[in-house]
Amino acid sequence: MVNTSLPAPSEESSFGKYRLVQQLASGGMAHLFLASIDGPDGFSKPCVIKRVLPEYANLEAFSRMFVDEAKVAALLTHPNIVQVFDFGKIEGQYYLAMEWIQGQSLDRLLRQAVKLAYPLGPRVAVEVGLALADALAYAHTKTLPDGTPLKLVHRDITPGNVLVSREGIVKLADFGIVKSSVNMERTVVGVVKGKYPYMSPEQITNRELDHRSDLFSLGIVLFETATGRRLFKRDTVEATVMATSQAQVPLPSEVVPGFPAELERILLRLLAKDPDARYPSARELREDLERFRASQGWTPGGHELATAMKTLFPPDKSGQMPTALPALGSSASGSASSSSRTPGSAGSVKVPPPPEEGTAAATRAMSSISVVPVQEESFPWGIALAAGAAAVGSALFWYFAA
Repeated sequence: MVNTSLPAPSEESSFGKYRLVQQLASGGMAHLFLASIDGPDGFSKPCVIKRVLPEYANLEAFSRMFVDEAKVAALLTHPNIVQVFDFGKIEGQYYLAMEWIQGQSLDRLLRQAVKLAYPLGPRVAVEVGLALADALAYAHTKTLPDGTPLKLVHRDITPGNVLVSREGIVKLADFGIVKSSVNMERTVVGVVKGKYPYMSPEQITNRELDHRSDLFSLGIVLFETATGRRLFKRDTVEATVMATSQAQVPLPSEVVPGFPAELERILLRLLAKDPDARYPSARELREDLERFRASQGWTPGGHELATAMKTLFPPDKSGQMPTALPALGSSASGSASSSSRTPGSAGSVKVPPPPEEGTAAATRAMSSISVVPVQEESFPWGIALAAGAAAVGSALFWYFAA
C-alpha cells in the first residue's frame, strides 16, 4: 500500500553519510528519501535513498533480492539506465543510493496524454524505443570483470519503469527482479515475477527466458505509446493473463489509420509470439528504428519528448515543473482499476507539498523514481490449464470431425 500522506520531517536527519532531506514515499517494502551528500565549501550532491522497511529487513528472501539488485546495478553504467552508485547496510537496514531525475515516468506521461487528448504518436514511441533499445543492448551483452557473460534479463520492462526527464532523456529503472548470472535469489517453480500486461508469452507461462523476452515487453510499451491503446490489459486478471499468453496483436494501422507501415513491421516483429521470430538482439532493433527515423526525416535529440513533457506537465506558478510519484505498490498490474490507463498500478498518487520551496523543488524533481521491486506473483495455473484443455478439446473435435 502506498502512503499518500507522508509528512515532511520537521528536522533533517542523518543516515550514515547521507543527509535525509525529505521522505518522498513509502510503498511495497521500501522507503524513498530525497537525500544529499555534503562536503566542504558548500559541496552538496542530491540523490535518492531507497531503504528497506524495518519489518522486511530481517526477511532473508527479500534481503537476497535487494542484494541482487545492488550487485547487478553496480555493474551497469549507461546514460539510459538509472545509476545506482552506492549500496550498504546501516543499523540493520539495507539501502541503495540512486541518481535523482527531474521528470516523469512514461506511465504518467501516457496517463496525462489520454486525459488531455494529446496523442504522443509514432515519433515519441521511436524516441523511447531508441533509448530503451540502447539500454537493453548494453545490459544484455554486459559481462562480469573476468569476461563471464552476465546473461541479464530485466523482466519488468513497463511504462512505470521508464523515466523521462524534462529534457526528453529516457532512462530505464528498477532492476529489482532482474534475472542474471549473479542472482542469489532464484525464481521458485510455479512463481512468476513481473507485471502481467507486459510479460512475454514465455514469461507468463513460467518458461525459460532469455533477452528476447525483454524485447517483447518493450514491444508492448512501444505499441501503447504509438497508438495510445492498451494491448493486453483486460478488466480481470484472468482475462489479462489469457490475452498475454495468446499474444494476438492487432495491426497498429487498424488501431490508428495512417500508421507508418515500416514502424508497424518493426512492432509486429517485436511482438511475435515465437521468440525466434523476434529481433535477435536489441542492437538490431535499434538499427531498424534508426533507419526508420532517418527515412521520416525526424531529427534526434529527444525534442519531441521534451515538447510533450512541457505541454503535458507545464511549470506551476512558481516556475517549477509539477510532478507526482508513480504508484509504488508491488502487486501485479493485472488488477482492475477504474483508470482509463492502468499499466501496472492503481490511480494517481499525489505527494503533499513540503513547507519549504527549496525542498519542494527537489521533491518534485525526484518524485519520478521507481523504487520498489515487484514481488513474486503466484501464477494462476487454473486459468492456464483450463485454457489449455479448451484448446486441446477444440483440436480433437475438428480432427475427428474432419
